[in-house]
Amino acid sequence: MTPTALAVDAGQTEVRAALVDDGRGPRTAVTPGVVRVGRAAGPDMVSERLLAAVAELGPLPEPPPAAAIGLSGFEAIAGDDIGWIAETFRERAGVDSLAIASDGLTALLGAIGARDGVVVAAGTGTACLARRGARFAKVDGWGSLLSDAGSGFAIGRAGLDAALREHDGRGGSEALMEAARERFGELEGLPEQIYSAPVPTRAVASFAADVGRAATAGDEHARTILADAARELAISACAAASRLFEPGEPVLVSYAGSVFQAGALIAEPFTREVEARLPGATVEEPEGDPLAGALVLVALAAELHEAPGILRTWP
Repeated sequence: MTPTALAVDAGQTEVRAALVDDGRGPRTAVTPGVVRVGRAAGPDMVSERLLAAVAELGPLPEPPPAAAIGLSGFEAIAGDDIGWIAETFRERAGVDSLAIASDGLTALLGAIGARDGVVVAAGTGTACLARRGARFAKVDGWGSLLSDAGSGFAIGRAGLDAALREHDGRGGSEALMEAARERFGELEGLPEQIYSAPVPTRAVASFAADVGRAATAGDEHARTILADAARELAISACAAASRLFEPGEPVLVSYAGSVFQAGALIAEPFTREVEARLPGATVEEPEGDPLAGALVLVALAAELHEAPGILRTWP
């Protein structure tokens, strides 16, 4: 980590910023999340959200710190838009050196630091990234309509499916039906709530926390949903590892994201599945979160190669 560094973790739910100034801190701030470019907002709104988080930190030191941003949806943003966001941020925040990366890269760096390995990040969506030196391999992150296997959205949707099946008499989960009523009200109004939500995928993904609670309480439907998600996340981790590591070669694997807040009910089957599919793999708990990863990126950016959908640097 450099003595002075500015880091931003820009997720869909919140934007977090941190400033490390000559070894003091970090000072941190939290503001509302970014809206992905190409959906409900343009690059100007994304820039405003990033700069608002930095402004909450107070005046930046002189000389200006190097900066890094982990940005949700980075891989889907057009190159011109990313360039505009970067130049606007550099000018208005007053920084010269800037790296913008996918939140998958900052999740990886937060979880395992500068070491080689694989991290699967599972929040509302899912993305898995492997790193070996300056090379990267990315798996999934295709969005909820196409994949995001094992994500909070996938868990939430499976939980709501079990709730609605029980409501219909098609054989679902009574515990999840009651949880859905507690969160959303009467189920007849559920479609309107979901489809009219500002971000429907986030509304569905919010039910993943209820699935986790039901699983902890012993509901077998909920436990099966988490086990299925763990298997999908392990499949992604192993697929990413296979692109950079030889069969049987030691591989460090870790994880990040809100899905793993379910604890052992998802971490243990994930670990078992990875170790069964990837001989030589070691699964470790994450060292830190994506904001810590953005601070690591400040120090490593000069050593890493730019990669489409993963990392760009300025100047």
